[in-house]
Amino acid sequence: MRSFATEHTVTTPHAPRSRGRRSGPVLAYAPDGTTLGFAAGLARGSSLAFVESIHGFPLGGWAHQFGAVDLTRPAERPEELRPELAEAVDRLDLHTSNGFGDEFGKQQAQRILQTLRSAGPLDRDVILGALAARGTSERAVRNLAKLIDELDPR
Repeated sequence: MRSFATEHTVTTPHAPRSRGRRSGPVLAYAPDGTTLGFAAGLARGSSLAFVESIHGFPLGGWAHQFGAVDLTRPAERPEELRPELAEAVDRLDLHTSNGFGDEFGKQQAQRILQTLRSAGPLDRDVILGALAARGTSERAVRNLAKLIDELDPR
C-alpha cells in the first residue's frame, strides 16, 4: 500500500475537495459508507480496489451490484442474488429518500424485511452493501442496519 500511495494521489473524505480530483486508480482501505461513495467517485473512469475489514463496512452486497472480483479468489464470481433478495433490495431502494428515519420509511422497510425474512434468512451484509452501491446515504444504511438487527438479531 505504501508504494501505491507514493505513486498516486492520497486523500480522504475530510481532505480539501481540491485534492484527489486527478483521474486514476483508487485503493480504499477498510472503507465505511462515506469513504465507499467517495472512492467510487474518485475512481470514475478508472479502476477501484477495496480492502475490506472484518469489522468494517460489508462489501459483499456492493460487489454483487457491480460484479466485482475478489482479488484473493479471482476465479470465483459473486453468486446471483436470490430473486426475493434482489426484489427486496429494489423495493428498499425506493424508500431511501428519508434515510429510513421517518415513520413511513421505517414501516415500509420493516414490511419489506419481514416479507424477505419469511422467505429465508436476512442477508444483512448483502442488503446493506447493495444499497450503498446504489448511492444510498450512510445515514440510511445505518438506520436500515438497526431495523435489520431488531428483526433478525445476530
